[in-house]
Amino acid sequence: MDLACGTGAVTKELAQSVGSSGKVIALDINSQMLNLAKIKCNEWAKHIEFIEGSAGSMDISDNSLDKVVCQQGFQFFPNKKAAAYEIYRILKPRGKAIISTWCPVSECEIFGTICDVLESMSLNEISQMMRIPFDFMTQNELLESFNDIGFSKIQISKQEQNLYLVGGITKAISFAYATPIGPKLNALSDEKQEKFKTLSIDKLQALIHADGNIGRMTTNILNIEK
Repeated sequence: MDLACGTGAVTKELAQSVGSSGKVIALDINSQMLNLAKIKCNEWAKHIEFIEGSAGSMDISDNSLDKVVCQQGFQFFPNKKAAAYEIYRILKPRGKAIISTWCPVSECEIFGTICDVLESMSLNEISQMMRIPFDFMTQNELLESFNDIGFSKIQISKQEQNLYLVGGITKAISFAYATPIGPKLNALSDEKQEKFKTLSIDKLQALIHADGNIGRMTTNILNIEK
């Protein structure tokens, strides 16, 4: 299962991984995201079952899945403990799950820069919105969600990689507009948008390295086994 599949980037990779003999369930609460995922995964559609539903109450049989993957979705679940119980319920004995959640923006530098710029412009509401995927779930909170449920193995680690964007800083600006704060940025006056872009370019210059990477990205990786 690709839990909180979003636009289907991971779903497609999983479908290719399991091959013609396997099956992937892609679940998301957002119907628009599911529609985008269906388009992205059209080539593999016969191996994928798309389900619109909540992570806290899944219409999936007990002990039915070999693996669950949840990439950058768990931190958004309103009832994380319920979602953890559901993951346990649907996994087969010895089944495994991998959960990834972003570390704070201080460790995901391009997003930290975006937040710094917004806060320097007194756009704190937009900055807080940008911080939601990063700053509001610690490693301990992620672990605690899965403790005392019955999993036989629980391991957590950090993974850090440099971020490369084709197009460099120019792409980084459009990247910001493609995040959930995009509509808020577009609603700003032309003058404020231009200031945001100018300040962002200035600050992002300091992140660029000789090999072209624009700072680091860091995520928590939770590996669990039933």
